[in-house]
Amino acid sequence: MADSPLAHLPVPLPDVVTLTSVAPRFSANELRMLKAQTGRTMEDLLGPGAEDADRWQTMAWLELRRAGHDVSWQDAGDVQVAVVDETPDPTNGGPSTSSPGSAATGG
Repeated sequence: MADSPLAHLPVPLPDVVTLTSVAPRFSANELRMLKAQTGRTMEDLLGPGAEDADRWQTMAWLELRRAGHDVSWQDAGDVQVAVVDETPDPTNGGPSTSSPGSAATGG
């Protein structure tokens, strides 16, 4: 069976990336790719002297890379960043919820 001509098209970027913390996860190779695209180091982009826009764009770029997107620095700047608090529930190790348990299950 031959590949579809659409199989090689890039997957569209999401409108929003959701971060559960503002502590980035990255690999050494991602840092190299980021520097190749921006000409700047991680310290330049996230350090104390960095601009807020560069910080959020870096976080979006890293999260999009983690999600499997081959994203450019420029395109990452167009994706909104949403930060959500996912504090683990100490009683079960899972995320806390604000909704009550189900009356049907008693949970």
